[in-house]
Amino acid sequence: MALVRGMVYKGYTCDDGTTVFQTLVDADEAAIAARGWAAVTVGGDFIPRGFKERRANGVSATTGRRGSCRVGSTTADLWTGVATTFTVEADDNTLDTMTVTSRTGEKRRLSH
Repeated sequence: MALVRGMVYKGYTCDDGTTVFQTLVDADEAAIAARGWAAVTVGGDFIPRGFKERRANGVSATTGRRGSCRVGSTTADLWTGVATTFTVEADDNTLDTMTVTSRTGEKRRLSH
């Protein structure tokens, strides 16, 4: 299955549940509801420098390869555990299904 190329802006909802930052997301990944991306907010703030988005980490049962994906909201099925797999694109444009092994929360760099 070939994926359509392109990036789109989507909303990333922070752990506080109210702050939404705008970020570029692969168009194919943005269309996957389980990843929890929100609609873009026109004129909204972009993700600040030093901010790391939450991620789901996994391993492929078929290839043994490790992978991760960004998750746009704490209410997303991939973050809450409702969805236990996600796909990543390999170098040869094939899709590899990862089984979730862990989740990494967002990290903010504090200014001094």
